[in-house]
Amino acid sequence: MTRPQTLLQELVAIPSVSSMSNRPVVEWIQRFIEPLGWHHRLFCYDDAAGVEKVNLVVSPQPMGDGRIEAELAIVCHTDTVPFGAEWREATELRERDGMLHGCGACDVKGFLACMLAAASSVSAREMSKRFCLVFTADEEVGCRGARFLLEADAIRARYAIVGEPTSLTPARAGKGYCLASIKVIGRAAHSAFPEAGRSAIFAAARLLREIEALALELMVERNDAFSPPWTTLNVGEIRGGTAKNVVPAECSFLLEWRPISTQRPEVVLERLREVVRRLSSEESWEGFEVQIEALRMEGGFETRIDSAVIQAVLKETDSKIQTISFGTEAPWLARMGAEAVVIGPGSMLTAHSPRECVPSGELDECVAILRRAIEELCS
Repeated sequence: MTRPQTLLQELVAIPSVSSMSNRPVVEWIQRFIEPLGWHHRLFCYDDAAGVEKVNLVVSPQPMGDGRIEAELAIVCHTDTVPFGAEWREATELRERDGMLHGCGACDVKGFLACMLAAASSVSAREMSKRFCLVFTADEEVGCRGARFLLEADAIRARYAIVGEPTSLTPARAGKGYCLASIKVIGRAAHSAFPEAGRSAIFAAARLLREIEALALELMVERNDAFSPPWTTLNVGEIRGGTAKNVVPAECSFLLEWRPISTQRPEVVLERLREVVRRLSSEESWEGFEVQIEALRMEGGFETRIDSAVIQAVLKETDSKIQTISFGTEAPWLARMGAEAVVIGPGSMLTAHSPRECVPSGELDECVAILRRAIEELCS
């Protein structure tokens, strides 16, 4: 069996930041799969910048030209977040004290290496049900590759194992991810004569206080599977004004929320629009306009604890099962009909940073988990 550590070294050496085409990674995977005699299909699109992106589906069984029907899909994205120039060894896998360091080592090329190692060690002739390996593009910038597969009705699966770093603890549920751009428009004036203008920054500050109050109201609706057990809000970016002596005509900010899986992702946006309508009816709000643009609107997912796919990836029958608050492709696989679980080597606490690493031993454990899951669900 090919060692996942060896595969990971080669994968980390291929830069695959989301702004780039992921075709080099996909072609590397195709070269690895070719000696196995497996079948493959490509689902390609160009992103907003005109860069080619590629989704790859491979299976030991022929897939035909229509929608792919699978008992099990093992899913992994091929892109990584950008890395700074100060991380000179980002594309060189380095081992230190049992940890393998490199860009994408845990998010999520470590899992990708485990997928390929596990697949190469199973006997396709013993599979009575179809399983597929699905390699997606653009997960780090909005799960665009998975969204493309859904909209193309490319694949449906009964079960899905989605790779993300969870320290090999299965995640049966995850919060959604939503993002909106909000712009407050007022009227510019000389700051010596503020009555001649309408400060968009002051108005945005008032709206932000309302959003903070909304965050507290959302704590009433709970799903105790999560920590924290409610939908969370965050304003991570804010911009406004042109000069210190100008009453600002515009102020914009990004509002992010992570809805619990039992809440519609549109709830926060609806409540926000209600707040804006209430403010707009007040005399003190005269002269202001608020523009709201939804940028991402993705619900969460939740799979029963007794689902076969959850049980198939447990190390022991009494092993821990968790939920997660970070975004994954699992909700998209759920919309493709799958009971989904998220699992993978490494910890998200090191991802998206020069500290990114994955325990070498967890790679071997992950291969064993995936091989067992394939055999249990597809033999």
